[in-house]
Amino acid sequence: MFPTRWQRAASRKNGGLLRIVPAVVFLALLPQPAFAVQVHGGPEGLYVHMMAHVFFSAALVYLLCILRRRPPDGSRGWTFFRYSLYLFFLWNLDTFMVHWLSSRLPDEALAESGPIWGHHLNSPLTFERLMYYFGRFEHLLSVPAVFFLVLSLRAFCRQAEQGRSDPGAP
Repeated sequence: MFPTRWQRAASRKNGGLLRIVPAVVFLALLPQPAFAVQVHGGPEGLYVHMMAHVFFSAALVYLLCILRRRPPDGSRGWTFFRYSLYLFFLWNLDTFMVHWLSSRLPDEALAESGPIWGHHLNSPLTFERLMYYFGRFEHLLSVPAVFFLVLSLRAFCRQAEQGRSDPGAP
């Protein structure tokens, strides 16, 4: 029997993976700085960045309203997707708050000496400074959001695979 289109794609994908692995190993042996933190110049950069958080939050609210008004099937994929949207929305609120608080805090409130583990808040520990400190743990919202997004995408793929293997499916 002839291989299906999916079997041919899978064999090409595995062959492509074998060509990529040496390149990844080679690049891993030549480390370069990642520059993962983006510094915004002047007030305009911060304003544009904060507007992006506002627009992203508005898009999430719009998508959540659509999903509430016209809910798709109650599958696990859509449930996980909603969870990720809620968590991304909370992450946006938290990040917006941290950006705003960092612009309000005086320079002497934060001690940034050396590597990241040398950073700390200086006293007096006011409510504003504590909100900034705990708001900086935004990864406690963004990582679960990405996790639920991955779970939803995996559930959607499994659902599509089951529909494809079902002989009565269109």
